[in-house]
Parts: sequence; structure tokens; C-alpha cells
Amino acid sequence: MKLQILVATMHQKDMLIAEKMNICCDSVIANQADREDIITQKKDFGEIKMITTPTRGVGLNRNIALMAADADIVLFADDDMVYYDGTDRAVVEAFRQLPQADVILFGLDILKNGRITEKRRTPIRRLHVWNSMRFGTCRMAVRRSALVQKNITFHQAFGGGCAFSAGEDSLFLKTCFDKGLKVYSHTHVLGTCCKDSSSWFVGYNEKFFYDKGVLARLLFPKTSYLIAWYFAIRFKDTGFGLLKRLRLVYDGVRGGKTMTPYKSGI
Repeated sequence: MKLQILVATMHQKDMLIAEKMNICCDSVIANQADREDIITQKKDFGEIKMITTPTRGVGLNRNIALMAADADIVLFADDDMVYYDGTDRAVVEAFRQLPQADVILFGLDILKNGRITEKRRTPIRRLHVWNSMRFGTCRMAVRRSALVQKNITFHQAFGGGCAFSAGEDSLFLKTCFDKGLKVYSHTHVLGTCCKDSSSWFVGYNEKFFYDKGVLARLLFPKTSYLIAWYFAIRFKDTGFGLLKRLRLVYDGVRGGKTMTPYKSGI
């Protein structure tokens, strides 16, 4: 059973990112920069391919890596991760341990200012929509055949570099559920992920809440106005009162019907 790590990154001038991330298996690095080329390096453990395009948007970048993948299992990655030794073998073993699983979500250690501040751990169990939306893409490994058979890709309007901020991971996972894939969590911890900065988060501004409304519309169209209350209540220390937060999310729910981006003063 072959594994490939699919890395989404930007502005890389060489392939040192694979070494920094401690990648020790076949991988595809989708690099968004101001050029277009494909570089391949042979290693003792396999092949690393970097595909550089002048495109923008994390969903598109992940799709580029996914289209270039040919392994049985793909593990999605962000470029601020460092994998623990043996993670490649552990991921493959997890799929052998759970042969019924199409998607497995793993644990992760969160780094801030150079130290682990959060240990995200998960038991081995089957997941459902209501207890899985908190998992990010970088904790996710998938049987590639399941994605191909069900024609599942990443939404290209959400995430860093897109019209709408974060949400491409939740939309991807929701699509997996909607198309009948079996999703599990696992105890293995992949590595560390640095959260010192974000490529998309610029504060709890009006656009943040509007985009949450658009996301709610796409995730749960029949209950999106109820989900709006969740977002309005959850993010309360933002400088906006509850009614304004709720109005902004409601505006996003309505805008999500036509995928209208946020405009100041709406």
C-alpha cells in the first residue's frame, strides 16, 4: 500500500521544504509562485515532485496536488507541519487496521512560539458529520480511489487566497460524508503544526462573520440560519455586539445563495 503526502505551499524557490517538514515518503508539493515548472527529485525512500504554478487559492492548489497523485493513500499537508519519524508507516498501518475506512483523521500537536501548546488527540472510532467539522485538512488521509470514484475535490472559493476565508477543509469533509465515504479517527499523532501566524486570518472583522454565513449556507443549507447563531455566539470577544454579529452571518447566509463575496457597507 503506497502513501503520498500532498503539500500545499507558496513561494518556494527550491525543494528544501520537504526536508524541513521531515517528509520521508513519496510526495507531491503544489507550490503557488510567479512561475511555472515541475521538478522531480529521487530519494532513497521514493520520489518528491514539486509542481509550481502561478495560480492562487488553497483549494485549487490542493486539487493540483491531488490530480498529480497516484498512490493508494494520500495524506494532505500544510507547509507549517513537521512530521514525526515513522508517520508514513503509521498512516499505512492505520488503513490496514481499519480496512473499512475511506478517510482517517489523525492527532496533531500545535506549536506556538516554539513550544507545544495544544495536543489534539483522537480515539479510534467512526465519525459522523456532527462530530467531525473541527478537523483540518492537514489531519486527513484518504483512499485516493474513493475520491476518484466519487469525484470529490476541494472547493476553490474558500481558504487562503480565495474570495471566502477558511472553510475548504469542512466543505471537503462534508462532501465525503454526503457521498457515502466512511470516516474514522485514529490515535496516531502525525507531528507538529505551527500556529504563530495565518495566511488568511486578519482578525474578527465584518468579512470574517459574513464568510461564516456563506460557509454555513454551503455546509447545511436547510439549517444555515440556526448554524448562524452558533457562529454569532461562539466568536463573542470580537468588538461586535451579538446582534451585529448575527446580522453579518445572516447576510452571509443570504449571500451564499449566489456566492456573492463580502462588500464593505452591506
